[in-house]
Amino acid sequence: MKNISLAINGILVIAVAFLFYKTFSGSKSEIASATSVNDSLVQPVVPLSAKTIASLPKGVAFAFVNADTIFAHYEFAKKAKAAGEGRVLNYQKSYQQKVESFQKEYDDYVQKAGAGGYTKEQGQAIEAGLQKKKDDIVTMEQNQDKVMAELDNSTIQVQSKVYSYLSRFNKEHGYYCVLAYTLTGGGVLGINDSLDVTRQVLEGLNAEYKASQGK
Repeated sequence: MKNISLAINGILVIAVAFLFYKTFSGSKSEIASATSVNDSLVQPVVPLSAKTIASLPKGVAFAFVNADTIFAHYEFAKKAKAAGEGRVLNYQKSYQQKVESFQKEYDDYVQKAGAGGYTKEQGQAIEAGLQKKKDDIVTMEQNQDKVMAELDNSTIQVQSKVYSYLSRFNKEHGYYCVLAYTLTGGGVLGINDSLDVTRQVLEGLNAEYKASQGK
């Protein structure tokens, strides 16, 4: 059993730790890059209802949206979040299964080998198989950053769609800028309700997403 560490270096002790969902906080350059790539594929603007347009604040340069509400109720964001979490959970499940299988086979081998249950050739073959399984586990641990990077990419896609929509929203309705605020922190506080366009922006985002899905 020279090639198999009895301690297996903590592989069987601590499972890979994953974040199910990262805050939508990609860099501005990443968002701008993703937006520029997607601009040519943007669906025609779906007009807001007359009632919704009438409810927008008039004669002001700035408006505000609740970022928490946007990302919680924007259908594309919800699906991207669910898909990302599903990939992470599946990866973690696969990792745990490999760890448990390795542990079972390793323990069985140690017990039987100690009782003289294998020839030298049999032992070498089993050790080679166990080493390969250990290597697979180590590879999965090393690839966890890649899995999380895929999550980051999905959040950037969501941000790019919101960024693109707000750029067109501002131009169409005469706003210089739409600022985001959250109820859990951030620098924008004490928003006047009359300047909050969260509902209107969310309606537009979901209408545009629905149209892009052909529904």
